Amino acid sequence: MISADLKKNSPTTPQIPIVDDEATQQLFMRRILEKESYRIIEASNGQECLDICQNILPDIVLLDVMMPVMDGFTCCARLQANPKTQKIPVLMITALEDQKSVNQAFEVGASDYVTKPIHWPVLIQRLRRLI
Repeated sequence: MISADLKKNSPTTPQIPIVDDEATQQLFMRRILEKESYRIIEASNGQECLDICQNILPDIVLLDVMMPVMDGFTCCARLQANPKTQKIPVLMITALEDQKSVNQAFEVGASDYVTKPIHWPVLIQRLRRLI
């Protein structure tokens, strides 16, 4: 029991911001990823994500596209443009399935792209690959 607690609080445990304006989606992702022993930080728009990444360099960012204040494409482009954050992998998670959106995600620097509804085993495998 103690070792499990230590593992969850270990500084080597990957930190992952979940950036999504839908509280339910954040909750589902938080529950799944915490079971995998990831440390989760939540943000509801791209600007909050940028603020988080200036203070903490996460291991990866899970980024929705359609959000208020700043969308995921703009946020990803700004992460890539900043030398401090440009090496952080960005996994876009969105309901947008059209080829134009997929292309745009990779053009602004996304490392990978997953569509909603999320197939959880696929998300976990892609996270492991990118971290």
